[in-house]
Amino acid sequence: MSKKELTAIDVSLCTSDTKDKILIRKRGFYIYYNEPNKNSKEIKIHNHNCGFCAWGSGRDMKLQAGRNGVWIGPFNKLTQAENFITTILNSTQFSNHSCI
Repeated sequence: MSKKELTAIDVSLCTSDTKDKILIRKRGFYIYYNEPNKNSKEIKIHNHNCGFCAWGSGRDMKLQAGRNGVWIGPFNKLTQAENFITTILNSTQFSNHSCI
């Protein structure tokens, strides 16, 4: 899905709808961590409604989770995602994706 389509879904979510509450809880920031390429690619932080992130499920739902990389999150604040990268993943090689 495109960012425009994901944003339209995000805006239309209703806090009183039980099904919508699932996606509402998944709002926030996500880290894309690619273990096989960790030395050649920066870790990227994405917004939940980014076309690449799609609430942490990625853009190709047929891929096997963890084979290429994993989505970690959601984090309520950008600083929480940054702290996770530096303390848990032990990396200083990260940046914000253009969706932020």
